[in-house]
Amino acid sequence: MEKKYLFIVLPLILLLAFGIFAGTVIYQPAMAQKAEGHDQAINKAEEAAHLTKIDQAQTFVGKEKHFIIEGKNDKNESVYVWVPDNKNQKIIYKAINEGITEKQAADVLRDGGEARDVIGIQLAREGDVLLWEIAYMNQDNQYTLSYVDFSNGKIHKTITP
Repeated sequence: MEKKYLFIVLPLILLLAFGIFAGTVIYQPAMAQKAEGHDQAINKAEEAAHLTKIDQAQTFVGKEKHFIIEGKNDKNESVYVWVPDNKNQKIIYKAINEGITEKQAADVLRDGGEARDVIGIQLAREGDVLLWEIAYMNQDNQYTLSYVDFSNGKIHKTITP
């Protein structure tokens, strides 16, 4: 009876161990790649927007890669700084209160009847247009991305793959 048990449990343990190992080997480089460039972007944001405190750094990859840094400047204002990965583009920074909030951006889609279930929201940028990227399930239960203008709250574009 013990041998039979061993033949069942041992392969399961080996399979689980292999799964954890393989997941780690794939996950670690993927996460490292996402955060790659944050330190340089933070340095550029600190210099351009006179940041004294960094609260958060995110990566947005759309048509182009951007880093969005949230922090406080030397006037103690909360600001967002969009740092492009492309050195030919300019760094843009805005006080947080100069645009709409994450909640207001989601409400634009909910109030318009587009969004049924919001999945995620993050800051984005397309050229010099500052945006909120909102992932959601639409009324037809399709995964959809909408881009809401950070400055005026208007829907910039919607993509339903």
